[in-house]
Order: sequence, then C-alpha cells, then structure tokens
Amino acid sequence: MTGLTTEVTYGDGPAAGKGVTGGAHSAFPGPPAARSVGALWWLRCALLLSVAAVFPVGALAVFKFGADRLVVADLIAVVYSVGLFAAFTTALWPLRGLRNWSRQDRIGSCVLLFLGVSYATHLSWELGWLLLHPWIAESRELAWAYPWWAYIDGGDARYADPTPTLLMMEMLSVTNGLIGAIGWWRWRRRPGDALASRLFAATAIVHLYSTSLYFGGELIDGLSSVNTARWLDLWIKFGLANAPWLVFPCLVLWWSTRMRRRA
Repeated sequence: MTGLTTEVTYGDGPAAGKGVTGGAHSAFPGPPAARSVGALWWLRCALLLSVAAVFPVGALAVFKFGADRLVVADLIAVVYSVGLFAAFTTALWPLRGLRNWSRQDRIGSCVLLFLGVSYATHLSWELGWLLLHPWIAESRELAWAYPWWAYIDGGDARYADPTPTLLMMEMLSVTNGLIGAIGWWRWRRRPGDALASRLFAATAIVHLYSTSLYFGGELIDGLSSVNTARWLDLWIKFGLANAPWLVFPCLVLWWSTRMRRRA
C-alpha cells in the first residue's frame, strides 16, 4: 500500500494545478494536509486488513479450535461484504479532512481503490479457484480449501461443481485482472495516463457484463445453487458480496471519461 505522494498537476479538486503531493489519483489519496492523508490511509488499511485477515483467521478457528464452520462462514461473509463497501466509500464519508475535496476527487479516490482491490481479488481468490477447483471440490474438510468453501457453503454451490459458463466467466475475470493490473501499473508511474484510463474503462465494462451474467444466470435458474432458506446466504454471501462489481464500475466509467476529457 505505497504511493501516497503522487504528483498531481490537473483536476478540479484541492490539488488541481498546484503540483502538490496527494490528490484523488492515488488509491490512498488526500489533500496536502498530512493529517488528512494519514486518517484516510489508516482507515482504509484497517478495513482492508480486516477483510484479508478474516479468511485465514476463520480457517484457523474452524480447523484448529473446532468452531462451527457455517457460523464462521457467516462471519466471513459479513466482514468481507461490509468491509469492502466501507473501504471503497471512505472518500465519500463526511470526514473533516476531506471537506475541500470536490466530487471528482472523492469519486476518483473511490474508483482507484476499488480497481486495485478488484484486480487483486481476480488474481488471488479467483485465479486460485480457477487453477485448483478440482481439488477444492474434493477438499471440503481441509483447512487450505476453506477460504473457497466459506463461500460455496450456502453462497453458490456452482463453485463446487462448475458449469462451462462459470469457468469461462472466471477466466474472463482473471484476464480482466491482468489487463487492469497493467493499467494500474501505468497509472502509478504516471497519473493521468490516457492508456491506463482506457484500460480501467474496459475492465469496468467487463465487470458489468460478467457480474450481470453471474447474477442473471442464477436468477433465471431460480437460484438453484444458492441456499435461499437463509437470508444471510442469499442477501449477503450471494448478493452483497458480489454487488460492488455492479455498483463501482459505473463510477469507473464516469470518472475515466472525465479524466480522458481533461487529459
């Protein structure tokens, strides 16, 4: 989580045209005041670290201390879903240090954090499942497979017995992550890079397409792979956990269009 002092020389927010450090074009940005940068940085770190840590901690609780695996899976789903939405929207909160941020500053901050976390998710949880899904399906009682089974149990049984469509969607997501990571790398080297902005927009379109197909296909099938008897499985594991990839790509498209126009 580096790169807190990105040079910004354009925009309509507090850093616009001043060549100051910070700004809305970093994943952990802030206006010139160091306290503002630090507050936002620590808040986001705390939220994202809780999301990342809940998976190994959950596996340890189940397989080392004998906790109920379904209860722990529920806790993981809540921490993951709420933690991601909270982290992605921190720049929209009425924080004192962000009072002078423009709308574009705030949305740009949300967008870049969402993109970074999204690409990391594609290249970790989803890539791991894509490569290991035959063994994951056979390893429900093994600790190493629990980060996937915590979602499969009640959230979406298709990941235990994937259809060709699901496999193709996950291949598309991993490819999207690779393309997006290239854009992210270019943006970190040169904020405002036109190609990076186009890559962000392209990955946002793929997010909207694949997530719509993911939700829509299961809805048309009558939610046969989701445990609809439990509201937490339906609305949190299946619904809220995947919702960011329908909500935030719309912000990405708005923001990237503004960035290309200003460039």
